[in-house]
Amino acid sequence: MRTRLIRMIPYLLILAGALIFLWPTLTDRYESYRQRELLNAWETNLKQIEQVPAEEDDDVAPPAAVAPEPLGNRASQAEPPETFALKGVDEEAIEGVLIIDKIDLKLPIITDATQAHLKLSVASILHTGKPGAVGNYAIAGHRNRTYGKNFNRLDEVAIGDDIQVRTKNATYTYTVESKQYVLPTQVEVLKANGKDREITLITCHPMKNPTHRLVVKGKLSSEPE
Repeated sequence: MRTRLIRMIPYLLILAGALIFLWPTLTDRYESYRQRELLNAWETNLKQIEQVPAEEDDDVAPPAAVAPEPLGNRASQAEPPETFALKGVDEEAIEGVLIIDKIDLKLPIITDATQAHLKLSVASILHTGKPGAVGNYAIAGHRNRTYGKNFNRLDEVAIGDDIQVRTKNATYTYTVESKQYVLPTQVEVLKANGKDREITLITCHPMKNPTHRLVVKGKLSSEPE
């Protein structure tokens, strides 16, 4: 037995050397595979953000009937977000509240932009950023035909407007820096640059027979409250 083990040592050393030599290549291929999987998942999310007809709006209860707060009432916005009762969604799945005073929008943000979640409210896209953190926090929403519902009025948001995300711990204020119209396959809008604290809001465009995606991007403009 001992002699056999001794004879195997050269082969084991060769195998170890081959693994060491190939490790960078194997690691690179695995990372490329994970990147392709991530990009495919993002493209799926972007493609499923479609317009919801007005007749479908009547079948889905609105997320919450909460009047928007005035901009000057920022001190109260440091409080925990309201409890939103969304049928079929656990309270833990609601990660915050999206507020855009410019268009009188105030909606709960559900984790994971699935079709079911997007019928209820706006939702964050998995494997993007987190509120207030370095990265690109991406939120998707349907552009319902009902005036003012979900991202129906997102096209009215302009450069310089404020976007707020209120979580249980803080309120983050972002300033809009760009607005663009892209194809559903242009997943690069979801990527982070590795240094900025960004937010990206995405919905379908145009309102009728949407072929593109409206993308509103902003950067954190103030310390969390």
